[in-house]
Amino acid sequence: MNQRYYRILGLSLFLVCVGVLLWTGFQLTFGIESQSVAIPINAKQNLITRIYTPKTTPKPQPVMILCHGVNASKESMTPLAIELARHGIAAIPFDFGGYGESYSVGMQNKSINSLEASTVADAKAVLDFVRSRSVSDMDVSHPSQFDAKRIGIAGHSMGGTTALKLAQLESQLQATVVLSISGFATPTIPNNLFLGVGLYEQLNPPSELRQMWQTVCPDGICDNFNNGTARRLVISDTTDHFTAPYDPKLIRQVIRWTQQAFDLPLQEKPLIVPWFIVGGIGTVSGSIMGGVWLVLRWHNSKPSLSNPLYTSLSFPPFKGGLGGMEKGSKARIRYSVTGFWGIVLLIGWIAGTSNLLVLCSLLQLVSNYGLRHPGKISQAVRITGLYVGLGLAAFCLSGLLRGAVELWHHPLSWLKLPQFLLQWIIFIVYNYGIAMKVAVLETYTFTLQPSWLLFLIIGCELIQPGIILTGVEKVGIWLVQWLRRPLTVTGLGKVSGKDAGLIGVLVVLLIVLLDQRRADIGQVASQGIAALEVFGLLLVLPIGVGIWIVRSRWFQRLEHRLT
Repeated sequence: MNQRYYRILGLSLFLVCVGVLLWTGFQLTFGIESQSVAIPINAKQNLITRIYTPKTTPKPQPVMILCHGVNASKESMTPLAIELARHGIAAIPFDFGGYGESYSVGMQNKSINSLEASTVADAKAVLDFVRSRSVSDMDVSHPSQFDAKRIGIAGHSMGGTTALKLAQLESQLQATVVLSISGFATPTIPNNLFLGVGLYEQLNPPSELRQMWQTVCPDGICDNFNNGTARRLVISDTTDHFTAPYDPKLIRQVIRWTQQAFDLPLQEKPLIVPWFIVGGIGTVSGSIMGGVWLVLRWHNSKPSLSNPLYTSLSFPPFKGGLGGMEKGSKARIRYSVTGFWGIVLLIGWIAGTSNLLVLCSLLQLVSNYGLRHPGKISQAVRITGLYVGLGLAAFCLSGLLRGAVELWHHPLSWLKLPQFLLQWIIFIVYNYGIAMKVAVLETYTFTLQPSWLLFLIIGCELIQPGIILTGVEKVGIWLVQWLRRPLTVTGLGKVSGKDAGLIGVLVVLLIVLLDQRRADIGQVASQGIAALEVFGLLLVLPIGVGIWIVRSRWFQRLEHRLT
């Protein structure tokens, strides 16, 4: 037992040390500065931006405006912003209205038509802000941050559509970068157009970008940056739609393109953001492992109730009520731990440290579950890893099927498949990690304000420690058992209360999935049959494959071995 515990401690310390070294070490070598700015839309609405500027580039500096995609935030464009700034180009990622920390909008204003108008207006507001801090030949009377002659715009997915439209309206933009989306353009409008897409793109496959390429560059030679007619199409064999903003190959090509469009000396610095992301993931995972290890070691030490240290950290057990909570020393330990994390959360909130707040929330959840089920924590980790792997594999399958045709025509791309799979796992974890942060924090740049979801989770854990993950576990077991029931057509019309409840839960989950992906699907809805194809790839296929695997005998045998 001791050897196993200390192996876990060693692994957690290794992850934390390596993660912190990568996180802080690379951060010290960025050579950039960052500043958060709220750009007012009107008296009550602001756009929250973060400006990344190179320390060594003299002012006025060239600048790129970065637009994020659907169900994302400015954080998804931060890796590209950091690398642009490291290469001498200022970058401004921002949150569209209704996303991240910017002004909120109603659900009725998140339709495709509404978003097309509001996102262009938001990007125009950021452009006006840049112009207000720019210098031109006619105005050199005040110190300026940005160069009015070297302004560009880039966007991913929905943000790519926005970037393309604004660049068509604003001829002053000298560089246009569009990732993972197709659209309308001409050989001369917009200026210096870069099209980037992943070989495993789910929504807008490379074939659609090639059609667009034939329109914008009919003769195949488009390299004149001086008159703004340069065009380029890059198909990366190491990314898909969801991880394109983090893909090193696309980032390198975007940096090179922007340098050429702004007539800057070409710089080829090694990218460090991918390692920065790995460091963040390692720090979080190692911290959770180490924190849970310490909690379980304290629990297994079985302290005496008369121990001054123990009694000073413990809250008295509740006497009845609240669902008949367990009394005695075990309950004292659970309430002591969840109370401790509650105090740390409060300190993090007061100090305004958003990353600490999110990390301690995770530690509270996992620690409380470990104390509630001390003999099941290893089994729970293994089973959770199994089902997370299943979910990732089912989700990745749509991209692999999209890329099958490209792999057939470009056999050398098979050599990059392992790199794609490894990168995809890392970047998906990072992508949904920042999505979780945005979900539990309403604001975190200027003021730290937790969302109602975080208050609900913490409140439930303080009342009954371990209830959240225990509830998730019970629902998961119930769902898997129901999915594994023999398929029969008898007894139609006789639905038990449990079956009706489970059907209701499944319907709600389906509605949530549809709501999360409706904007993605809506972007191709105008293409008729393509909308059904995307719907099948993003929802029906992963769910269907997941159910088939869960019902398979080999998966059940594997699950049994892990338990």
